Amino acid sequence: MTTVLLVSGSWPPQVCGVGDYTQVLGHELAKAGVEVRRFASDRFSQLYARSILEEIESVDCDVIHIQYPTVGYGRSLTPSAIARVIRDRPVVVTLHEYSVFKPYRRAWFSPFAKHCAARVFTTDEERALFAQRFPRRGGIDATIEIGSNVPAAAGRPRLPDLVCQFGLIAPNKGLESFLELARLAGAAESGLTFEMIGAIPERHQRYADDIIAQAKTLGVKVLLQLPDHAVAERLATATFAYLPFPDGATAKRGTLAAAFVNGLIVATHHSRITPDWIRAATLDTATPQDALGALTHLQANATARADLRHRVATASDHFRWDAIADRHAALYQSLLERRAAAGLRSRHAFRSFDYSISAPQ
Repeated sequence: MTTVLLVSGSWPPQVCGVGDYTQVLGHELAKAGVEVRRFASDRFSQLYARSILEEIESVDCDVIHIQYPTVGYGRSLTPSAIARVIRDRPVVVTLHEYSVFKPYRRAWFSPFAKHCAARVFTTDEERALFAQRFPRRGGIDATIEIGSNVPAAAGRPRLPDLVCQFGLIAPNKGLESFLELARLAGAAESGLTFEMIGAIPERHQRYADDIIAQAKTLGVKVLLQLPDHAVAERLATATFAYLPFPDGATAKRGTLAAAFVNGLIVATHHSRITPDWIRAATLDTATPQDALGALTHLQANATARADLRHRVATASDHFRWDAIADRHAALYQSLLERRAAAGLRSRHAFRSFDYSISAPQ
């Protein structure tokens, strides 16, 4: 059995989307037959912590898999040093939302480019950008889409006019656009109702307080700090979601994944990086006014709603956790086999595994 050490700077209950993702990935890998160990440390907040490297080096495992970035890492250089220092096992890193980082952060990513046995990206666009910035790389690159941190709730009657928004209550999440949609819908007497489901990162408390006050003034129902299963239950009772991602809808968006697996019709923003399968399953709305028009049209058209919901169900297959775990397990196995073929010793024997699994089309 392959043993993987998952390294994350944040784990639940700390508010961090990557931490939540890593927790779920660990559970799903265990179901797929991978022995999972996890590493956590409050010393990641230091710019460089040699003691963390020594601890990780002492863990008995076949593969080390870093999730980057997380809230807990801050600007620490320690995560990237893991790949440079530890050479007796494959070190893998998943780079979440690499495109948001400015070029001056190159020093944080260069060790991942030079020393990692594999780098996992959540979209092909992020993978291509990294390849452009680091043309001379060691190891291999792979794309594995993220799954939904929020589970799929059991089927239940939906409120036909309910529009929800959910995720972190923080800047650059499209919350101002959601509130503008609620204002426009109220002024137009559209009959749409609105619900905001969120978690508040500690450093954005003042921003969140202001957003929540505005929401309540507009009659938006606000639900805070719900556990994942309760979030899923709320999503399963809504019909629509408005998720106006500033850079466009892509597979890296965990809220979009959660909306799809819970059957929501999503109004969002399409951009050049939005893949065709997401375009086919969402409403392209560049502004809150566009979103209002699209949603009110669907309110009155049951056939169009049913057709779009069918396309949402098809798209949700991309976010199935069992397939995602299998693809990770296959990657680990392929890296161990490469080491064995090169005559490099690994800490454990490994079993035969079919690593020809591909992403759902």
